[in-house]
Amino acid sequence: MDFWKQREGNTRLDDELRLAAEKLLKGCVQHFRSAVTRVKKISGVIPPEQMSFFESCTRALLDATNIEDFLRQAQTICEKFPKVIPWLQWWLRPSHASMLFKSQRVMDPDIWDSIPDSTNAEEAMHWKLYAATGRKHDLMEGLRSLVKMAEYYERLSIANTRKCAPLYF
Repeated sequence: MDFWKQREGNTRLDDELRLAAEKLLKGCVQHFRSAVTRVKKISGVIPPEQMSFFESCTRALLDATNIEDFLRQAQTICEKFPKVIPWLQWWLRPSHASMLFKSQRVMDPDIWDSIPDSTNAEEAMHWKLYAATGRKHDLMEGLRSLVKMAEYYERLSIANTRKCAPLYF
């Protein structure tokens, strides 16, 4: 939002920019599943004999295709496992839920389906950076590597706007 607010010619207000950003974000289902696994192993929160049921209830949140089913499933979890309510409330915040649960998404469905569920944009970009520049650089070497990456993406952008073949570094 800060980037767009500083751009010359930007006329969008904070709420418009926030909504535009939310339409571009998708969360990582694997992170949610890992959190479910951690919580279900806490016997003071989830009785051991109900671990599978808890897991299936949380999976149903991911699979819900409409808001009514989603809310009904969230209510079931809260009723059956009241000690998870604070944990679940964090995942159900609109800004979090819209990135993770299909029934809550604000992103275009075609874009949603084109992005893998097993990663998020930040992790994907970290992987690209590490693959291209390596890791554990000294400060100046690391900064020079980041500048080279920025220059590379700038060349790709210019080539794309000119409909030319991309330049490689």
